[in-house]
Amino acid sequence: MEVDPTKARGYVISENNFQFTEALCKLYHLCIGFNQDPLDEDDFKFTYEYDDDFTTFPTICLLAMGCIHMKIFETPGLPALKPQQLLHGEQIVEVFNPIVPGSTIKCVATIEDVADITILEVFDSFQPSSLQMGPKVKGMLFIVKIDILDPENPEMQYSRCYMNCYVKGYGGFGDKGVLGLRMPSPPIRTPDQTLEISTNEKLASLYRICGDLNPLHMIPSAAKSVGFDKPILHGLCTYGILSRAVYKTYCQEDPTLIKSVSARFCSHVFPGETIKIDLYKEANSVFFSASTKERGLVVCTGVVDLTPLAKI
Repeated sequence: MEVDPTKARGYVISENNFQFTEALCKLYHLCIGFNQDPLDEDDFKFTYEYDDDFTTFPTICLLAMGCIHMKIFETPGLPALKPQQLLHGEQIVEVFNPIVPGSTIKCVATIEDVADITILEVFDSFQPSSLQMGPKVKGMLFIVKIDILDPENPEMQYSRCYMNCYVKGYGGFGDKGVLGLRMPSPPIRTPDQTLEISTNEKLASLYRICGDLNPLHMIPSAAKSVGFDKPILHGLCTYGILSRAVYKTYCQEDPTLIKSVSARFCSHVFPGETIKIDLYKEANSVFFSASTKERGLVVCTGVVDLTPLAKI
């Protein structure tokens, strides 16, 4: 089947409700690193339901995306794809209002764009040969927009997510897309700060309870079937860990100072590895570049945009 972007663009993949139970909120926050120091009472707003300021961290909206994954493959105008053909290359979260723990939201997922692209070498850092794409390979990019809304008042928007996925070998259809989204790169200079964040060997087993049940993150044989030595950590868990690192460093314990988080996934993290993150302050933005301390592989780069109230 040939790619027909005009049929895919604007297609509503799903429109359904999702509940952020208090238990799910606490689990997510623990998975991305809150309460690593059990004496840090500033973290209680995310992990203790009786805290006066009990709230959610901005990236928690990503958990609502779990309901759309298989529906992507029903999109008109896209070829018949299998989940293992997709490379989740980039993720963007724009934050408008905090999600209240225990609340139900409305999740509307739409194919925002489809583009004929050349897949660049940045994705060659993925270890499995099944994901190796070569220095310049024709491919397809499709972008899913997920709006997180109040089901009782659609004018009330909590957040908007963009999930950018790449597929090797389906390029050549000529349509270059309409959005032209660009992922900014960290500056080439000495970082303003460097942090090291340890991960637990059981972290992938815990994070999958948040909703991503891909056996790649749990079953050794599933990981080996796509070329990994063992199960890997969810990319969106790493995304949350890095967002929290910027928050703890620059946001004065106020999550409402985060406007957006944009990240490109470059490689994988094995549960139990240490993530080394370099931070670069630029105006009201903090760029980051994260790598595994043990293997020296860059795993994720991106930027967190903050409100002018943040002290950076």
